[in-house]
Amino acid sequence: MRSFLLASLLAVTAAAQQPRPHVVVISLDAFAFESLKNPDLPAPTLHRLMQQGAWAQMQPINPTVTWPNHSAMVTGQNDSHFNLIVNAVIRGQRGDAMPKQDSNAAKQEMVPVPTVYELAHQAGMTTSEIDWVAIKRSGAIDFAFAEDPEPASPVVQEMLHSRLITQEQLGHWNKTSQAQRDRFYTAAAVHILKQHHPNLMLFHLLALDSIEHQTGYGNNSGINTIAFLDDRVKELVEAVREAGDLPNTTFLVVSDHGQQSTHHMLHPNALLTAQGLQQGAQAVFAIPDGGFAAIYQKNATQESIAKLKTLFASQAGIRAALTPDEAAKDGWPTPQQSDQAPDLLLYAANDYAFAGGNDGPFVTDTKEVGQHGYPNTEPLMQAIFIAAGNGIKPAGQLEPIRNLSVAPTIAKLLGLRLENVEGTPLTQILK
Repeated sequence: MRSFLLASLLAVTAAAQQPRPHVVVISLDAFAFESLKNPDLPAPTLHRLMQQGAWAQMQPINPTVTWPNHSAMVTGQNDSHFNLIVNAVIRGQRGDAMPKQDSNAAKQEMVPVPTVYELAHQAGMTTSEIDWVAIKRSGAIDFAFAEDPEPASPVVQEMLHSRLITQEQLGHWNKTSQAQRDRFYTAAAVHILKQHHPNLMLFHLLALDSIEHQTGYGNNSGINTIAFLDDRVKELVEAVREAGDLPNTTFLVVSDHGQQSTHHMLHPNALLTAQGLQQGAQAVFAIPDGGFAAIYQKNATQESIAKLKTLFASQAGIRAALTPDEAAKDGWPTPQQSDQAPDLLLYAANDYAFAGGNDGPFVTDTKEVGQHGYPNTEPLMQAIFIAAGNGIKPAGQLEPIRNLSVAPTIAKLLGLRLENVEGTPLTQILK
């Protein structure tokens, strides 16, 4: 009996001394899987992680935009469970005027389902986010550096004290380049990793999305930006090493969607204005977002939506005009599930994208620019997934996966369980 008790005591002591796991999720916005296939891509850190672990083409959810897909990667759910179809909550839809977009809404309104960071927080783990989205006022983040940093937040105050950022730089935040902001996001992450050792860090960089929106996909501007981002990933890996947490840390490098070039713009509100449809008892307005546009009608009926569908489906540059039931087959929410869901969903054809404007022609030409928001079956909308470090097998390239698997995989790596979700953990890459 004495030996049994001694063995039990030793086992409990060993378990108590076992270091808790750490997971660092690095999201490189708009990084298309097609780019990762380039053997000459100047990304030695990403290539090293791929060689050490596992990597795959990853399918985003619809719509292929940033906030819904970042939410999918921390919930394991598709967009039918969210109140997000753009990078904000839409206000005043189905009214007498153009709807507004509110990006300051709280997490619970945008993503009213459990997340893996809330699960970790409830389990007593330390959580952190840097430039993550749809996460404001969640109450589950211990150390945060927001997309628009809050000067009074503890992490910003620590960085000011350590001279990692200045008051002047904070004051000019939205006037500087995205690359410079990404450097500050990285500095914040390095600081948090070294000083606070979070069990879960959610980290997001935007430079690639920003430059490709301006110049299009697949050119030297994007390739050079990937090299810049690779250096930021290296900084995080080195920070974990210097913090002494490398043996217990898993790195997941992901993206939310890809990007493709377009040369023509579609202006749905201009067409609605020309048709006299933006006034009266059934006023109609469009929220354009690159590869798709959401159409809202006041007092919509099946008959009125059918007429709008016929109107738009006959126009050049329209890939599809879908009713809510048709869009729901691809994971979109319906108006019965969320008031954010459109009464009619428009997809742009390749080389076309939706844009604002209430006057002029429906179709205009533009210099080459990059867009996303197209159906998640499009090759250039496919995202990246790389896993390496603690608990990851050197599995090499996997068959394509869905980003709904990211959240349950994070949970499993942390020794937690995310239940009642669509995604399943990637057990084939776990030791």
